[in-house]
This record gives sequence, C-alpha cells and structure tokens, in this order.
Amino acid sequence: MFTGIIEEKGRIVSISKSKVQKINIRSALEVKNGDSVAIQGICLTVTDVTKTGFVVDVMRQTHGVTTLAEWRAGNYVNLERALRIGDRLGGHMILGHVDEVGKMTKRKANEYSFTMNPKNAHYLAPKGSISIDGISLTIASISKSAFSVSLIPHTLKHTTFGTLRTGSRVNIEYDYLAKLLISQK
Repeated sequence: MFTGIIEEKGRIVSISKSKVQKINIRSALEVKNGDSVAIQGICLTVTDVTKTGFVVDVMRQTHGVTTLAEWRAGNYVNLERALRIGDRLGGHMILGHVDEVGKMTKRKANEYSFTMNPKNAHYLAPKGSISIDGISLTIASISKSAFSVSLIPHTLKHTTFGTLRTGSRVNIEYDYLAKLLISQK
C-alpha cells in the first residue's frame, strides 16, 4: 500500500526486451530485494539492487493496462516505497493497481484536465482523491467522461507532472475506499 506522496523522481537507465522485462532505475531510495515500489503508480517488486538504484521485473500483462509500454531509457518516473506500519498517511490509500489509462486534454493555469472511461465516473467525488501516475491528488471538477485536478508548485517541481503535455497518457487509480463502497451496493 502507498500514499501517493512521491519520495523521488528516479530515472530509467535501461529496459530489457525479454519475456520478463527488466527495468533498471537510477534512484537514491534505500530498497532491498523483494520490496514493493510504486513507479508511476504501478506497484512493482525490486528484484535486484545496483550501485546506482534498483531493478524491477515486469510481466507482459502490465503493459496492456498501464503506460509502461511507452517508457524509454532516460525518462523520469515517480517513485514511492510501500508503507510500513506506523508510517504517516499523508496522501490517500493507493494500491498501485492501475484502473485505467487516461489522457491529459488541457491545462489552464494550475488546473489539469483528463479523460477517463465514463463507466468509471461513479468512483469520482467532488474534492475526492485520485491517483495519477502514482501522485495523490484532489479532484477539482468532474464531468461525464473527464475530471480535473489542481496542482501546487511543489507537486509540479517534485514529480513528473510538470512534463505532461496535451495528449500525454497517464496511469489512473481511483480511490480505493470509493471502489469498496460502490462494490457493496
């Protein structure tokens, strides 16, 4: 489980082309083999620790439901280690299980708008939580097939959000508590 409070922007060193893809990330985070790390909101397991960071393995299925297939060596990625019992919950509960890939449609000042599958609109609540590329954010506005979030300068500086452009695809994870409540109806 994660909070969506990004600890570091890591950088992709290399991505292997094999059945089980290996992604080498340059990072100063202290991790060990077996640790869970959210990378752009995707929960992945550390399989090797290097002098400059760590490696994660990715199964083919993950490519179909995330933006991972678009990643390239040199890209920066949002990183957050899994919560430990007793850690502060500064954002909201995030599992690292991406619900869908959305697209940024516009930016007006500090407000960013995104498309989503209209079938998922019931997971959104005014001023509710959402995770975009692993970042815990508050929903500013909602329509039938879109929503927006407002960002503070700190978030833009310390995450990959500042690199988004119109048409950029993002990993979206809806609020876990909302999904639980909806599933109980």
